[in-house]
Amino acid sequence: MKTSFKLTIVMLFALFITACADSGKVDKSVADNNLVLGLLKTAESSAKEAGQIEIRGTYFQGSCNAGTCTTPGSNTVSIQSNFGTTTGYLYVDYVNGTGTSTYRVNAEIVEFSNTERVLYYKPKNSANISALIWTITAENEILICDVFNGKPSLAETKTDLTSRKASGTVHTTNPKAAGCNGSFAFNFLTRTF
Repeated sequence: MKTSFKLTIVMLFALFITACADSGKVDKSVADNNLVLGLLKTAESSAKEAGQIEIRGTYFQGSCNAGTCTTPGSNTVSIQSNFGTTTGYLYVDYVNGTGTSTYRVNAEIVEFSNTERVLYYKPKNSANISALIWTITAENEILICDVFNGKPSLAETKTDLTSRKASGTVHTTNPKAAGCNGSFAFNFLTRTF
């Protein structure tokens, strides 16, 4: 074999190995761009996650009276928000002592505010919108009050809630004893899992 032929084969082999080593590699500028896009998506997702309703989850519900709350029974409350929006759904199932559902709420959350700790919901079988408020105690207990103030529009429901708060009918000062629709106490939630 001639030396020039051997040299040609060695050079082709080296070129082949180099080409194989470079296959699948991305240009540095493309890689940097992909990294920046990934970081932006992560930041966007984190912002959307941070915007979820504060009390999302499924809970057992107990009642409170005169400052004491009962151990949650079979009543369940599910609250979820749609990712990246101020909407979601509310599902409540009240169960009597025999284990039979006596009252269900299947509703769309039309708006919520973690700052004001309120959600406005419209049951599937109703045209009216009602408010549900919550508070979280120093012990991280979640207490809710369904204001049952159904009005035809969100604006009317907000006005009614503001009026009830101003008159002291609805307040979170001592939720285990009063503040929910007059002298009623709030309900106590415990996560199901």
